[in-house]
Amino acid sequence: MKLSYGIVLAAQFLTVLALPSPNKGKSASSTTSSAAAAVTTTTPAAGAEEEEKANEVNLTGHFGVKVNIGGGNIKTDTLFPPGQNGALEVEIQDTQARVLTVTENKTPAAAPAGFTALESVSYVVAMEGGAANLTLQKIDYIRNANSTLDISKGVLGRLCTETKTFVVGAGVGETEFEADENELTTPVDNIVGEFAMFLPDAAAATGGAAAAEGATTGGSSATTAEVLAQLLGLLGVGTAGGN
Repeated sequence: MKLSYGIVLAAQFLTVLALPSPNKGKSASSTTSSAAAAVTTTTPAAGAEEEEKANEVNLTGHFGVKVNIGGGNIKTDTLFPPGQNGALEVEIQDTQARVLTVTENKTPAAAPAGFTALESVSYVVAMEGGAANLTLQKIDYIRNANSTLDISKGVLGRLCTETKTFVVGAGVGETEFEADENELTTPVDNIVGEFAMFLPDAAAATGGAAAAEGATTGGSSATTAEVLAQLLGLLGVGTAGGN
């Protein structure tokens, strides 16, 4: 009888703890106000974005064909013909005019360990006069409209000329995924070189997700058991062998 009474009291106590407090309502109200303020302040940013796009040139390039890039510090995006899963785009900005040439290497080096190439080719980027002092230089990869492949974890690799192997993260910045455009974009130290896009192996990615989920579930169960044991202890009722 004592154990049943203790369990009832513990359940009632947990129910009371689960009820929303007045402070929670106030916090939600504050969050709503902050969100409204954030929306209000995005109007100037949107105008700045439109101005930036107006100062931007979009070109269509072809592999093995020279592309004339104008100077004037105007951002120029050159999009190349799509491959199996996506298309390469080269972003350049500089005060001086440049000549860009991109060719496909149809027999590229193997993908780094733990990665799979997004395309069966790599891209060799050349530029007359080199790439020193460019204002902006990026390698982008845009998923084809008819593709359902998840490229959000994609990364850019650069070919190491000494070892003849692709290295992820060497001489390149962090690859970001822009969901609205289904695009991977990566700043590079020197756009002259050979590049390829890679995805982490599916088995490794799945294993990591499963491990993370298991750790979260285990932590949640342990916390619940501890709370129940503490409540029963305060009521003078043991979790096992109680009368």
